[in-house]
Amino acid sequence: MAWQCIVEGKELADVRADRRSSQGIEKYSVSAQAVYFEGQYLPLALITKLRVQPSVYRPQACCGRGVPVFKIRLDYGAEKPLILMVEREKNAEKMAAAICAGNPAVVVEEYVDPHSGEKPERPASGVL
Repeated sequence: MAWQCIVEGKELADVRADRRSSQGIEKYSVSAQAVYFEGQYLPLALITKLRVQPSVYRPQACCGRGVPVFKIRLDYGAEKPLILMVEREKNAEKMAAAICAGNPAVVVEEYVDPHSGEKPERPASGVL
């Protein structure tokens, strides 16, 4: 598979070797140099901010209850950030840690509830 960088002119020198060294986390892969998703990649060096937040995925935009997920928002200087979705909080934390290990300059933002302005509390069950 030919991996394409989402930022033109910022391609990695040896994508194939870097991809082989990556660690799979759900449907994504993170290496020491990039995040891989859907045939594309984002070099870690370009990521400026990272935020993990709880959310809900509603397949086919249907009403009712959705599937609880965690969104990983990666700001990299483009107009719109890259948003990756994982099902388990442990995997979201694992991906955030791998990105921070590859680029220590990443600013990790704390998620706050847009309505209350406070960090959401974790229920006893551990699921947000």
